[in-house]
Amino acid sequence: MKTIASRRWIFLVPAIFVSSLACKKKTSIVEEAETLAVNEQDADYSVRVGVPATVRPVVPLDAGKDFIDIRGVGDSAWSGLRASTAPTSGMKEALEKFDPTRRILKGDLNFINWESSVGNKCNSYYNVDYAFLSRPEAIQDAFEHGFNLFGLANNHSEDCSSGVHPDGQAVPGAVATAAFMKNFSHQKAMLWHGVGPSAGLSSPSILTFSVKGRLVKVVFGSIAFQDWECVESACEVRAQALLGAMKSASGDLRILSVHSQGSAAFLRGKSWSERFIREFSGDIVFASGPHTWAGVKIIDRDSGGSGVVFHGLGNFMHNQVAPNPDNMIGRVLLDSKTLQPKQVQVIPVLNNARDVDVVLAEPGKGLPRANVDWTRSRLQGHRDIPMAFANLK
Repeated sequence: MKTIASRRWIFLVPAIFVSSLACKKKTSIVEEAETLAVNEQDADYSVRVGVPATVRPVVPLDAGKDFIDIRGVGDSAWSGLRASTAPTSGMKEALEKFDPTRRILKGDLNFINWESSVGNKCNSYYNVDYAFLSRPEAIQDAFEHGFNLFGLANNHSEDCSSGVHPDGQAVPGAVATAAFMKNFSHQKAMLWHGVGPSAGLSSPSILTFSVKGRLVKVVFGSIAFQDWECVESACEVRAQALLGAMKSASGDLRILSVHSQGSAAFLRGKSWSERFIREFSGDIVFASGPHTWAGVKIIDRDSGGSGVVFHGLGNFMHNQVAPNPDNMIGRVLLDSKTLQPKQVQVIPVLNNARDVDVVLAEPGKGLPRANVDWTRSRLQGHRDIPMAFANLK
């Protein structure tokens, strides 16, 4: 275990604080964008011809029965920094402030990357500067606001080297996280994946959801790409086995969470994300890690049809991540009969960790690179929502 801890220390990319003043006043704001990680130089970022916006206009937040509505957000948690006990969750209040009518974040399936260990107590942390612990109540707050797909495999999933199991035993933090998630998710319409005893990490989580009068069986997996060994979380060494199991599993939709730490790991995760669609019959990838958005791609599957990859969603609601303007909510609208993607949307947001706040980006903001033509538009929520969309055939 000491060897693993030292590896994490060697390869951890140092965070850059916004300013020395912010560092002194708010030392819990620790991680900022790794911009070098998303300098993509893809030759295949050519424009993909789709249905013109005049023929298929922007799908509103209330998508109706013609579409299965899937949404995803990036790095999120409500955590303490190397704290023996996690802070009281403010996730509920923060989500309601951003989305008071619950229309921006609540589709039919809603993904969130949870970048923290989960538990009530951590006895000790690995030898890293930035280690997080969040209460199970924060997961409940997110679930009650509509999130029902939780990605847990990331570079913070094993922060707690000695956590506390719900029954009081001292166990690795990722094992404690899995136990709390298992207890909470029992008989709830939600899926989680990415942490726990190693025996189950190469198998996806599967659940049938009732969506708009039809049953949709979802196969869900979460995997991390990093430059150190992982023990109780799903990481790169399991990629082939996990993606193979997701392909062979009986299901209607296959959704993958990918998280990377560092530039080299980002590129490896990017490659596996596209392979998941192309070779493993995947439908959607929600990726995060560099704390900034990255490209959006439509990938043709070898088995027919196409899937969508969000190579980086950036940040969302996280009280330990420095403010960054380039984040997004990713949205995919599937034909409710064929389950093929018909429209992709991005809603740019700016996270502000100082006030633990997320705000909608201004209309003039740039957009992530994509191999589709973005059309700027607005959605009607509790206020006008600036966004962009692209149609697929």
